[in-house]
Amino acid sequence: MGLVQDQRLDVQGTVVDSGRGKVFGWIAKLNEVTHSATLKHFPQLEVQADPDQPFEVSGYANGESINRGYRCGPINTTFTPEKGKVYLAEFQFVGQGCELHVYDTTQPQQRVPVASAPSL
Repeated sequence: MGLVQDQRLDVQGTVVDSGRGKVFGWIAKLNEVTHSATLKHFPQLEVQADPDQPFEVSGYANGESINRGYRCGPINTTFTPEKGKVYLAEFQFVGQGCELHVYDTTQPQQRVPVASAPSL
């Protein structure tokens, strides 16, 4: 009988949209402070990944807007980070759906798409 590896994701944190750029700045700042202090939700999240080891990112969204609920995901993708590189995983709404993309942002002025594969 073989050993089965735990396939659950190790959750590093939760990223939330504070409304920055959509509401008054003080409201967005209040949202960010409240979420980070009480709920451990952040406008962005930074983690260290082991180089040359597959790294899985998962994104989903749900909530309500005016007279309408929405839900998208989860979407999982896996890529293999390289030593000394910086990456950005970006979850976006596109039309009626959502997408998750990974970019190499080692050079801050460039966003180079990274080969990734959908995860189950």
